[in-house]
Amino acid sequence: MRWRLLTGGALGGAALAAALAMVRARRRGGTLVYVGTQATGPGEGVFAAWLDEKTGALEAIGWVGEVERPTWLHADRARNRLFAVSEVGNDGSRAGAVLSFQYEPDTGALMSVMRTASGGGGATHLDLDPTGRILFVANFGGGNVGAIPVAADGSLGSVRSLQAQEGSGPHRRQPGPRPHGVTLDPSGRYLLAPDMGADRLYVYRFDADAVSLSPADPPFASLPAGSGPRLILFGRDGRFAYMLSELSAELYVFRWDDGALTQVQQLALGDPGAETHSAAALTLSADGRFLYASNRVADTIQVYAIDRRSGLLSEVQRVPAGGSKPWGSDLSPSGKWLLVANQASDNITAFRVDRGTGKLVGEGALAVPSATGIAFG
Repeated sequence: MRWRLLTGGALGGAALAAALAMVRARRRGGTLVYVGTQATGPGEGVFAAWLDEKTGALEAIGWVGEVERPTWLHADRARNRLFAVSEVGNDGSRAGAVLSFQYEPDTGALMSVMRTASGGGGATHLDLDPTGRILFVANFGGGNVGAIPVAADGSLGSVRSLQAQEGSGPHRRQPGPRPHGVTLDPSGRYLLAPDMGADRLYVYRFDADAVSLSPADPPFASLPAGSGPRLILFGRDGRFAYMLSELSAELYVFRWDDGALTQVQQLALGDPGAETHSAAALTLSADGRFLYASNRVADTIQVYAIDRRSGLLSEVQRVPAGGSKPWGSDLSPSGKWLLVANQASDNITAFRVDRGTGKLVGEGALAVPSATGIAFG
């Protein structure tokens, strides 16, 4: 691994304006990166940087959006928009929020458009429908998921069709429902919501015209007690879905058939006999042939090949994450680079992707306080 650490500090006012002007002149060829964080200080929240697609070098722009704990970001690159959660109220003491921004692709500057209540405490994850008109939110602390209309100018409506989830688990972090993710299926007719607290994978029918969610039949798939479902995504052809559990650090493969889930595989990221487990990030390669998952106990990124016919996974590599507690990750638009946010070591790392084998080589790192998520502008 050839880690090159570049320190990026907070910038504000005239200093930020000057830095952005320099970046505009110097880095038009770079790829814009936004980093979600657990930051709570004045002027902090969303961090921005440039990725050099040729070398993997990362260069800081600095803080560009003041948001309290924007742990998850979602970019709408077709419309130069960035959506962020404000993950506050995980204990249910206050409501979380969702924010929309317009971004300047040549500088990374964010222009605030709107903030709206998420419908519950601890907004933790977002997904956007292909039209860019509906944003989905998971409220970890509120125990529910909902849909938020997005207007043509990027402004957000009030949350609609809140769906309360139920259940609990044996782990100390499972006192009740804890929805951790929301993912729209390829048809746009179903929303899947892994619930870390209930050990369930909820499935909802989605009516785009009415902006409404309703329980599917059956309404959920049950997972092993204490597994803690976290995130799910679909393979490129939509026939299989891949789910990561946080508390047991496992990958589950499901066959997907018009709202019906059939489990076909279960894989442990670490030693099943270990005392503790923790997994966080899940990313699919640009061509759909490889899956990347983070193990927060071993501080590794693990690479799996996907069998196109069966959907089954086989491990091809384990590589150090270049930091501690790899939390979130995303692939650059070119598919050449995987960026990983390491929350406990305050940095993001860049891995060169061998698109033939799926394997990773670490090339660069950038200091970002309490980094948790990655989105490319």
